[in-house]
Amino acid sequence: MSSSSRAKDTISSEVSVEYPDFSKLPSKVREKFEGLPTKVNFFRMLGHSAGAFIPTIDLTNAIFRDLTISDYHKEMLVLQLAAHEGVAYEWEQHVSIAQVVGVRPDQFVAIAEGLIDDAVAFTEAERVLLRFGQAVLDKGMAPGVLFKHAQQHFSLEELSDAIIVIGYYRMLSAYIKTFNIPIDPQEDGSWIKG
Repeated sequence: MSSSSRAKDTISSEVSVEYPDFSKLPSKVREKFEGLPTKVNFFRMLGHSAGAFIPTIDLTNAIFRDLTISDYHKEMLVLQLAAHEGVAYEWEQHVSIAQVVGVRPDQFVAIAEGLIDDAVAFTEAERVLLRFGQAVLDKGMAPGVLFKHAQQHFSLEELSDAIIVIGYYRMLSAYIKTFNIPIDPQEDGSWIKG
C-alpha cells in the first residue's frame, strides 16, 4: 500500500473490518459459534471479543427465549431502539420477527416516526411501555411517576426485562455501527419463544 493510500485510509470515515477466523479462536468459542442455528453477521464479528462471545450468545438466547415480557412488547422496544439509534441492521433484523409476533405495519410506521402516543396504533399499555422505553433511551431511566404508571400495565419482572432488552440492544447498536456490520435480516422470524 502506498503512503498516500495509507494516509487516505486513516482519514476516511469508511470502516471495513474483516470477520475473525473462528478456526483460530479458542475451541469453546468455535464450538459455540458452530452450534448456532443462525450465524448472523453480528455473531460472526463478535468473534473479535472471544472472551465475551459465549456470555453474549447466552444472553442473546435468554433475551429471545426466557424473558417474562412478551415477544410482542419486546419487539416493539427493539424497533424503538433501532429507530432511536438509527441502526438499520437492528431494524431490518427484527422486521420479520416483529411481524411474526404481531406488530402491525401501522405500528412499524408509528415507531419509526416516533409517534409513540398514537392512540390508533397503540393501546394505552403499549403507549406507556413505549414512553417508558423512550425515557430510558433519552434519560437513562424511567422517572418515578412513569415507572409507577407502567406498573399499572406491566409487572416488575416485565419492566426489568424491558430495561435489559433496551440495554442489550443499545450495546449491540454501538457495536454494529462502529464495526459497520452489513445487514443480514432474519428471514423467518424464528427467534421467538417456542
